[in-house]
Amino acid sequence: MSLPHTDFWTWSLDRYERSGAAEILLRLQDEYGLNVNLLLWCCWCAEYFEAAPPALVREAENTTRDWNARVTAPLRSVRRHLKQGEDGEKKQRKALRKSIKDAELAAEKVEQARLEAVAARALAPAADRLGGAERAEKNLRAYVEQAGLANREGVTPLLSDLVRKLLAETP
Repeated sequence: MSLPHTDFWTWSLDRYERSGAAEILLRLQDEYGLNVNLLLWCCWCAEYFEAAPPALVREAENTTRDWNARVTAPLRSVRRHLKQGEDGEKKQRKALRKSIKDAELAAEKVEQARLEAVAARALAPAADRLGGAERAEKNLRAYVEQAGLANREGVTPLLSDLVRKLLAETP
């Protein structure tokens, strides 16, 4: 049976590659502590499903919190640490960094599978794709409110830019 939507992992890989999207996502992660997978999930859901109620956004965050804290984030930290080092170790560090990046991506995929299951179980398909940007803004607003960032300067414009990058018809 085929899915009525593009699976979350495939969608994310495509959208992350859009011009400027990765930069916005990483800025929201590094400067504001937001989870890239949850940001992407909010927008993916908006494209294919009805808006996620705040309680479901909270459930999605809870679904990934422990995995992210214990697996994904530590792998990311080690990978970033390996960018530094002695010139004599450059080749070995590069090979190790690639292995850790592959493990980090595998961890991200597990996280995304969990998030996709939350949406598939709880959300009805969207009546149309025209309201996707509005649904994305609503989903993202619920997420940043739960993160205590709703009034933090700079977040809202970044989220609006993210929605434009991820949900534009042409990349």
